[in-house]
Amino acid sequence: QARRSSRAPSPPCTARRSRSRLPPDVAGMSKRKGLSFDEKKATLLAAMQSEAAFYTLKELEALGKSKGVIPQAVKEVVEGLTADGEVQTDKVGTQVLFWSLPSQKVSALRAKRRKLADDIERLHKEYDTLQTELASVSAEPAPSEQELEALRCKVAQERRRRDELKAKVEAMERCGPGKVAEMKRQIAIAKDAANRWADNILGVRSAFLRENRGDVSSKQFNQMFGLPEDFDYIE
Repeated sequence: QARRSSRAPSPPCTARRSRSRLPPDVAGMSKRKGLSFDEKKATLLAAMQSEAAFYTLKELEALGKSKGVIPQAVKEVVEGLTADGEVQTDKVGTQVLFWSLPSQKVSALRAKRRKLADDIERLHKEYDTLQTELASVSAEPAPSEQELEALRCKVAQERRRRDELKAKVEAMERCGPGKVAEMKRQIAIAKDAANRWADNILGVRSAFLRENRGDVSSKQFNQMFGLPEDFDYIE
């Protein structure tokens, strides 16, 4: 028999998890969800304005990565900032540069304020004009029933006149240059067709008269087939 060991079996080995303490800001970031699009815009814009430099898109991707904006999202974020007027862009040689200076935002806000002030002034003037027109209309006496009836009759009369003029215009359009040209074209086609038939008939008549020379005259042939005495080509 195998000798039993007098040593008690050791408990199963369990790996000890080391509890590393993360800095509070890093721990908070690990629990946070990803940045929203507006947060990415604000983060990248603040980074650009703090440096006050000119960047290529590649450099902005690196800058955004250092601030928590993934490089894959930087292009879309920059396009959004450019559309908002927060970031300026221009092509220098073969490179496209982007920049955003703090003074630009102030200038943009001042320009926007001037535009709003101009719009307010314009709207005030329009309001005053409308108020004057309203007062003028309100001061006039309301039309009587007879005047309204006369106006209705006038409107009906003008509508009838409009319909008559419209009919005349349509009639003139039917005889316009385009229609005349089409009619001439159709007449030429009909004339060619009629002359082809006339040529065939004249050829048959000539052959018939040759075969029946002395028995049938040209006049008799025309009477037999209902042809007029002056039957000929159309000039």
